Order: sequence, then C-alpha cells, then structure tokens
Amino acid sequence: MVEKLAELLRVLENIHSNVNVLTKEDFNEQYDNLKDFQALIKELEKVISDFKKVNPNDENKVEQYLLEFHRILTTFEWHFSEISDINTKILKNYKDRIEGNTKEI
Repeated sequence: MVEKLAELLRVLENIHSNVNVLTKEDFNEQYDNLKDFQALIKELEKVISDFKKVNPNDENKVEQYLLEFHRILTTFEWHFSEISDINTKILKNYKDRIEGNTKEI
C-alpha cells in the first residue's frame, strides 16, 4: 500500500508541474508521512495479533482494543485525506491552467 501511495504522489507531482499550485514542501511532507503510514500498518498488525489473544467476554479489554482500532483507522483516514487534498488542489486548477497555457500559444 505504501508503494502505491508513493507512486500516486509521484503521478500527482508530475501533473502538478503543469499547474504549480503547491510547494515542493507539500509533496515532501507527504513522502515523509508515508513513513508514518508504514509504521501504522505495522502497529495495526500487532494490535490485531494481540487482540486475537483477548477473551471476548472481557468487556474492558475488548473496548480498549475497539478504541485502539478506531484510533488507527482515523489516522489512516487522515493520511488518505492529506493526499486527497493535494489531488483536489491540482484538480481544481489543472484544466484552467492547461486551457490558459493553450490559449497563449
């Protein structure tokens, strides 16, 4: 998954070269975030593994793990929304910038 997100960022960065609505730092931050995303995947794997050992009748433990799953899932959502924001900024400007460049030729 991390490799695909990195590939997507490279594609967006390439498209962005035509519109220049973001900074290089915006992209660098997302590449850095991919390291956190990878760590989050490993964390989820561990939490799932640990959860398999929990007695399903232990309401407190189950609730603790459900809250942990929620935290991890919302963090995944944040990572996706950050990349989606980049995509949206490019999308909102791409057609206008390309048409503007074409009209000038």
